[in-house]
Amino acid sequence: MEALICQSCGLPFSRKFMGTNRDETKNEEYCSNCFDNGKFIDPSLTLHKLEVKFIEMAEVHDEITLEAAQAAIKELPYLKRWFMRTM
Repeated sequence: MEALICQSCGLPFSRKFMGTNRDETKNEEYCSNCFDNGKFIDPSLTLHKLEVKFIEMAEVHDEITLEAAQAAIKELPYLKRWFMRTM
């Protein structure tokens, strides 16, 4: 099964966890944790807040290491949601 990369959080997701557009079609660019019904679940989320979330996840949970969080943080500015905002 093809893993997609969320263009907001940068995490991989499967087709089962695709976000949805306003017309209820699946959105291949964003995961369901970030995008629902044609809009971002947390529209006030900033790149900095997301970076802090990743570091906190690495400190608290075993699912992600600090090194993996740091690697993901380096890629965030190049994702569709953040790319134009960082230019």
